[in-house]
Amino acid sequence: MDRLNRSSNTIYNWVYQYRVHLIAWASFIFWESVIIGLATGIFGKFGNYVIHYIVNICLFYLHVWLLEKATIFPRRAIYKIPLFVIFELALYVGFVFYLDVFLRKYTDYIPNAAPPAETRLLTLLWRSSFFLLFSTGYYFLKQFISEKTEKSRIEKQRFQMLIEKEKMDKELAMSKNAFMKAQINPHLLFNTFEFVHQKLSAYAPEDAKVMLYLSDMMRFAANTQHNEGYVRLSDEISQCENLIGLHRITQGAIYIEFASGPDLDEIKLIPLVLLTILENMFKHGNLNDVENKATIDVYTFDGKLHIESRNLPRAIKSKVGFGSGMDNISNRLKYTYHQNAEMTAGIDEEGFYTLNISISLDALTTEAKGKKAEQIISF
Repeated sequence: MDRLNRSSNTIYNWVYQYRVHLIAWASFIFWESVIIGLATGIFGKFGNYVIHYIVNICLFYLHVWLLEKATIFPRRAIYKIPLFVIFELALYVGFVFYLDVFLRKYTDYIPNAAPPAETRLLTLLWRSSFFLLFSTGYYFLKQFISEKTEKSRIEKQRFQMLIEKEKMDKELAMSKNAFMKAQINPHLLFNTFEFVHQKLSAYAPEDAKVMLYLSDMMRFAANTQHNEGYVRLSDEISQCENLIGLHRITQGAIYIEFASGPDLDEIKLIPLVLLTILENMFKHGNLNDVENKATIDVYTFDGKLHIESRNLPRAIKSKVGFGSGMDNISNRLKYTYHQNAEMTAGIDEEGFYTLNISISLDALTTEAKGKKAEQIISF
């Protein structure tokens, strides 16, 4: 029963999909049969109509299919289309000619005597040309509708992109406005850090280092707002070292090794990638095991910048911001570097949380040069 229902649904969907074709063919066949019958006073048998119109319909759609294949490469269509037309005419004339011979000999579908062969061949040639002409018209109509639909789709997509761009511009303007409202005078902040550092230096030199770390990190954050979205990798590495030093003062002994290659000074990267990875370690990692130190390695190899981190996760997971920082990095890398950046993260077989990022150096160089060019033009 289910198979029967599926079959009926399939037939219904097929009829609905091609309803225009079915209506058009039914109307044409009825009109042509009636006109010819009234003109000659002779109406053919139903079987004769069915067989010949099936052949004609097959020729019609075969020609459309061959035209589509021939025009895939427009330069080759000049000689392909005439060859296809000659092939179709010969195929149709030869097939229908011998089909009629068979029907006259073994059936009563064609009761009248056969006309001369030359007359029959010319009639079949005209008949096949008639359907090829209509088929060609249908092909061009189909192409016109397809191109119009595609153009409409592109226009809608372009319009949607403009709407999204306008929305992003508004959100960016609102974000900048909110940032300006929340921003305090950097000079006042740095002067305050310097004052507190001087006061603490005489009594608690180690605690005074906290103010140096904070001052340096705040300067880095302030400068990031004006660097066109990219920072020197070496500058962010320095801030990572400051953050590690700050945590060692405030939390005591933590075991983390940060290693970087010697050839990173000129590389520019979107900001806060390394700092977010490091901050994620402090939030969710176990950094108190001296035999299982956390590691961060930054180096270049095989035409790519590699950032790798490895640490034991805490026994009790922190629910504050869990996973959001890594998702943020992944989304920013995809948005900025597209297929030139890859990021994987997860727990390995030894129970360590590992993160691997690789970015093509060509993409990094292009971004850096692009920003320099924009700055030169703006001046």
